[in-house]
Amino acid sequence: MMHLNKIRLLSLLSTSGKLLAHALCAAPSAFLCGVFLIRATKYLNILDFTAVALSFASLIFVLLWTRAAVRQLASGEAARKQADQFLWSCVFFSMIAFMFGMAVSGYVFFGTDFLKRFGVIFWGAMTAIAVYPVRRDAKRLAGAARPN
Repeated sequence: MMHLNKIRLLSLLSTSGKLLAHALCAAPSAFLCGVFLIRATKYLNILDFTAVALSFASLIFVLLWTRAAVRQLASGEAARKQADQFLWSCVFFSMIAFMFGMAVSGYVFFGTDFLKRFGVIFWGAMTAIAVYPVRRDAKRLAGAARPN
């Protein structure tokens, strides 16, 4: 009996870890999209616009890939509700990472005054804090999706 509970716990941790990895794959794409968007507005060259388009396409691909993986996992009604919550957490985490990328790019390309520095610190802290709800929702989804 104890061995069976240990296996269930490891399965739950493995599933939530995979879900968290899916969610965190979108953050670098969103960050780069924000960085190159600000850079493209400053320099107005085709290379920066191409980087924005590629990073945005990568972001959309990763979010759709995460959605497909989550939909496979969610079979019951409770799991579907948790899956929707987890997907929204992924989207909002990507939005915060996008804003952090914009703040970093604005700091690098437009000056280092107090407001730019404050923006980088603020959005960096928000990105670090926003990991918790994604992690929490991944655990909830993994708990709702596991077989009884």
